[in-house]
Amino acid sequence: MAGLSSYEKNVLRRASVGDMLVRTAARFPDKVVLKFRDKTYTFAQFNSIVNRCAHGLSKLGVKKGDRAAILSHNCDHFLIYWWALMKLGAIITPLNFMLKGKEVKYIVNHSESCIFVVEDSLIGNMISVKDELKSVKTFCYINLTGSEVPDGWMNIEDLWKDEYPDTEPEVEIYYDDPAALLYTSGTEAAPKGVLNSHLNFYMDVLSSLYDLRMGPDDRIIAGIPFFHVAAMYLFVALLAGGAYAIIEYAPDPVEILKFTQDEKITVWVWPPALYTGLPFMPDFDKYDMSSLRLCIIFGSLAPPSVIEKWKDLLPEAGFMNYYGQTELSPLGASLLPEDFDKKPTSIGKPHMPLQMKVFGPDDNELPSGETGELVARGPAVMLGYYKEEEKTAQTFRKGWHHTGDLVRMDEEGYIYFVDRRKDIIKSGGENVSSQEVEAVLFRHPAVADAAVIGLPDPYWSEAVTAVVVPAPGQVIDEEDIIAFCKKELAGYKVPKRVIKIDALPRNPSGKILKNVLRDKFAEKG
Repeated sequence: MAGLSSYEKNVLRRASVGDMLVRTAARFPDKVVLKFRDKTYTFAQFNSIVNRCAHGLSKLGVKKGDRAAILSHNCDHFLIYWWALMKLGAIITPLNFMLKGKEVKYIVNHSESCIFVVEDSLIGNMISVKDELKSVKTFCYINLTGSEVPDGWMNIEDLWKDEYPDTEPEVEIYYDDPAALLYTSGTEAAPKGVLNSHLNFYMDVLSSLYDLRMGPDDRIIAGIPFFHVAAMYLFVALLAGGAYAIIEYAPDPVEILKFTQDEKITVWVWPPALYTGLPFMPDFDKYDMSSLRLCIIFGSLAPPSVIEKWKDLLPEAGFMNYYGQTELSPLGASLLPEDFDKKPTSIGKPHMPLQMKVFGPDDNELPSGETGELVARGPAVMLGYYKEEEKTAQTFRKGWHHTGDLVRMDEEGYIYFVDRRKDIIKSGGENVSSQEVEAVLFRHPAVADAAVIGLPDPYWSEAVTAVVVPAPGQVIDEEDIIAFCKKELAGYKVPKRVIKIDALPRNPSGKILKNVLRDKFAEKG
């Protein structure tokens, strides 16, 4: 390749996520890609404003390899900022908008972010730690609510003023360059930073086409918080494929129904809690949801009664169970609609870019049907944990990513989620899967939602404890629940105690916060 500059050699055949937008804007320049409140963007307009933002960030000194933090609910500005960073080869570090000052301080300082963008209504929580964020050179705000902003904060819209060109930034980007630094919300003392690469996001597109069968005619609600890797996956996939998204500031059940009807949404991607609660919304029956072709359930399995209800409501739609991990960006496995009736409790087969096996404690493969740890390898696996070489090496031992999740795989290759290793309850010398007990509880007509945890017990070591939410108009009777479980479970798996609660604590992506339940009820004894 004599005569080519270094940049020309790079751009000739690279895999850079920002280039996806360039190509889709050329294919569908006048097609609307996203809508937020009263603003819409065509692919060409979005690419233009992203480029101006990239040049604006570059003028501030943001360069390839820099980490760039953001704390905000979903909005168009979040996406503009993110894609501009990817075109510069910089690394977005999105933070959960529920985090408090000290939690934000740890992540921003650990990532050494050079810029910090914050939604105006969230700035008040950051004032006490602002001066301790030593790596941050520029503080920006997003004007979402009209809240008053103190001095020293730059309006993010100044990054894409008309004075900045909308030409493509000339930056050398390679497939294994980091594109996102996502901090996990685990129960460990400090969250781990997961580094996802440009290649990882390319695998998202490949999987969306093959495993989800998404295309240019699809329309989704971008309601999963953008700091979550599942939301990033969906937006990369729809943008590369020429699809459309309407952005939700935060998931709102009434808004979901209204958007589905008015925007002719074709694909839903929600955790079980939303599928459970939506039919109880006021005037639910008046909404037209016939445009839906696919309903994806992620985070955990939905109760069978909930699935049956939705199948009656949407007889033409397909249903899919989805399992993924941030460390797999967030691929994993899914159960296709044509297999749903045959294997309703399975999370399906591995996604196309991944190979998966089940390992025993000795890190050797187990026979079909035996329970062990799910391991994976392929180009969807993260680069590693940021600044955590030992934890990365432990997770990647023997050339496989160890998920920490316990599963079994049947002879046909379908995977069944047993439990997260940390949620296995050790009761009376036996291992109890909290998910197995929850599956039984969901079959009780008085139970709308349930979580099973282990609480300290002098006799059992950990007592199997059911935390349940009553269904509307139902009364929870502890003895009745226990008797119901005894009919279907071995004695050591039956809850020793049933606790009634109005609602289970969940993170913004819908996962139950069992650590919160354990802390809360262990204290009460």
